[in-house]
Amino acid sequence: MNLQRHVQKALPLLILILLAGLTMWLEQTTRVDTPQATGKLRHDPDSIVDNFTIRRFDENGKVQHTLVAVQMRHYPDDDTTELDSPLITFEGSTGPTRISSQTALLTKDGEEAILRDNVYLIRDATPAKPEMTLRTQLLYVYPNEETARTDQPVRLTQGRSVANGVGMFVDNVKQEYVLQSRVKATIERSRRP
Repeated sequence: MNLQRHVQKALPLLILILLAGLTMWLEQTTRVDTPQATGKLRHDPDSIVDNFTIRRFDENGKVQHTLVAVQMRHYPDDDTTELDSPLITFEGSTGPTRISSQTALLTKDGEEAILRDNVYLIRDATPAKPEMTLRTQLLYVYPNEETARTDQPVRLTQGRSVANGVGMFVDNVKQEYVLQSRVKATIERSRRP
């Protein structure tokens, strides 16, 4: 009888231990591993630079292009760089071409700059051609090739000539600006002496 009484007293304790063990086993088998909070998944800048200038030189030591911005933020998670109020100046053989915008994103390899919001391009006047301006909202610029493209509406002005269209490809070296669709233009005739 004594043994039966001890078993009756210990039975609730044994049931609690069994339930606690089952709970721990269920928790371990149904746990979803979550990544540790190391910060690698966060999109926080690891460096911020204010009011800077970067110049790229050609093989002869001549400035090829210059990048100036109010602020630069580099993000290590995707190795991109954001710019505030960027200005890119290409020092072409016929004179400088400047491209500005409110913001820009540089890809991790620096091969592409995505300019957004009030993109404005100016090619200085030459003795043979008047100043040319271009306006759009989005422009993909490839600094090493000195090319650019967009699929957005574009307004191109040169002297009194004005062209509007959607989509454009620019080759700064060849001085080619090709509107791709829905082009409407008013072209000023050049006067011959």
